Amino acid sequence: MSKRYDFILIYAERVLGALLILIGAALAYNTYVDPSAAGLGANYFMSLGVFLIFLGLLILVVKIR
Repeated sequence: MSKRYDFILIYAERVLGALLILIGAALAYNTYVDPSAAGLGANYFMSLGVFLIFLGLLILVVKIR
């Protein structure tokens, strides 16, 4: 693979990780603040938000290759 594609993949990975962290944080925060809006699925959405945060952190920390 050329240097250009490595450069693109590295930054795409970073952007994806940051995006997953932001989505997970928003999901967990909104579910925590108003669990009645989620109803019986509040625990599910809270755990999904925390999972997305950990997945985003994992993507940011782990290096390609």
